[in-house]
This record gives sequence, C-alpha cells and structure tokens, in this order.
Amino acid sequence: MDYFTMSKEYFQDAKKILKILRKYEAKLKSSKKENLEKLNSKIASYRYIYYDLLNTAKLLEKRAKKIQAKENKENRDAA
Repeated sequence: MDYFTMSKEYFQDAKKILKILRKYEAKLKSSKKENLEKLNSKIASYRYIYYDLLNTAKLLEKRAKKIQAKENKENRDAA
C-alpha cells in the first residue's frame, strides 16, 4: 500500500470520527448537568483521535507528494 492510499483512508476515518464528535457536541447542549463531565470527556477523547488521524493523513499525503516529485524528477533526468 502506498502513502497516498493510506492518507485517503486516514482522511475517511477522520470524517467518521468527526460525525461522532459532532453528535456528542449536540448532546452537550441539551444535557443535564450530571452528564456534562462524561460528555466532555468523550468529546475530548474523540477530538484527540480526530486530530491525530487528520495530522497523520496530512503527513502521509506530504510523503506521497514528496515521493511522487522525486520519481518525476528521476523520470525527467532519465529521458
């Protein structure tokens, strides 16, 4: 599997987590005070996972572009 494909998968996973995160954020507005601590904890956890996935996806995408640029340069030099 190449970096570009892995990057796409990480972006897709981040989107899924973002949907879950938004669901809990919506619940937070209508929640009772005793549930706030639990909800805030879940939101913080999902937010951490979301940004971790997003940053990893960006890193993999950057690596894919770097490799692609290197290959393009090698192809131009060989011609």
